[in-house]
Amino acid sequence: MILTGTTSGSTTSDASGNYSFTGLPSGGNYTVTPSKAARPPGSANINTVDVIGVQKQFLTGTFLTGCRLLAADVNADTVVNTQDVIAVQRFYTGQTTAIANVGKYKFTPVNRTYTGLVNNQTGQNYDTIVFGDVAGGFVERPDGSSQTAPDDGTSSGEVPATVAAVALPEVAVAQSKSNLIAPVSTTTIDAKNKLVGFQGDFTFDERVVTFQGEPVQKAGLTRGNWNVSGNVLPGAGPIRTLRISAYSNDFTALSGSGTLFELRMATANKTAQGTPLLWTASPNQFIFIDADLKTQKPGDAVPGSVTPVGKRR
Repeated sequence: MILTGTTSGSTTSDASGNYSFTGLPSGGNYTVTPSKAARPPGSANINTVDVIGVQKQFLTGTFLTGCRLLAADVNADTVVNTQDVIAVQRFYTGQTTAIANVGKYKFTPVNRTYTGLVNNQTGQNYDTIVFGDVAGGFVERPDGSSQTAPDDGTSSGEVPATVAAVALPEVAVAQSKSNLIAPVSTTTIDAKNKLVGFQGDFTFDERVVTFQGEPVQKAGLTRGNWNVSGNVLPGAGPIRTLRISAYSNDFTALSGSGTLFELRMATANKTAQGTPLLWTASPNQFIFIDADLKTQKPGDAVPGSVTPVGKRR
């Protein structure tokens, strides 16, 4: 909280959001302006659940209301459309460009001004939204704790698994081969479960395998009107993380079994050893997301591997 005017200063709100400025000269003119550092791309609480929430608002025009509707308009152009959807997805996958205002805080009012102040002012509250955070089931607290928010039908939650397994590929690749495509597969998915999105992280050793400029592509069950995106998160290596986010553009649910999507890999030449492909643990494990923004883990998240074979020429 920044104070300007006859006297200047700053303070931080407590865990309940309370703040105060004391000892100010009577009769002065003051302005109080709140601020909070934006969340960095790839940080928690903005993910594919929010992406699907924004997409559902774009398709229906009636899904989100109030603060969540304001948070969905991440480029602040007064409409919620595909630009907003893509910006939220890019933020989740850790990208720093074309993310508009996702992760930034907006306060209402922007500030409060006091002219000729002679009495204590109480209840000088500010509301805030986080752009892109449309499906959170809790309210963030400054101390890092959370408070459950009422469920208005747009809050996410977990439901029991309906998919037996999702498996990363087992790949034996000739060292002479530069690029390869390998499928991530799933057991049977029933359309009645309305699974319209998924996300997840897995790790790999960049000394063995890297990923092409577009690290994933739609295929199999997502070959239709789907958006399947991925990005290698920043990190020192050699163990790196690929983050995946996918959603149905028209909310047609997944149905069937086999290839869910494909990885676009490139072999590295610094080692002849293989690398496991390992799904990460909670909170960034693989999950499906249904049309009601409920999430579910598959019964089993099966790891994979990449093993170079033969000699490089």
